[in-house]
Amino acid sequence: MSEENVKDPKDLNGDGKVTLGEQVQYYAGKAGEKVEKAIEDAKAVAKEELQDAKELYGKVSAKAKEEFTEASEKVKEGYAKAADKAKATYDKVAEKMKKA
Repeated sequence: MSEENVKDPKDLNGDGKVTLGEQVQYYAGKAGEKVEKAIEDAKAVAKEELQDAKELYGKVSAKAKEEFTEASEKVKEGYAKAADKAKATYDKVAEKMKKA
């Protein structure tokens, strides 16, 4: 194949000559393509990272809920013990008051 038949991709108007303006347009277009590719790649990474963050948030939320439930149960148990002890103390004092 002869080199004369190969069209230069920078010859945007197809006249066989590549002007400085055509070179600038060509490379600007290539740069634009690379920017679009980089944006698409960044979107894909961001989407993946967001999914990972959602999963981590779900795990942390579940663990926090579990810890809160355990703490609530301990508080309830402590409150019940304190109430029982207060009642026992009250009953002892009331019994002593009756005797006195």
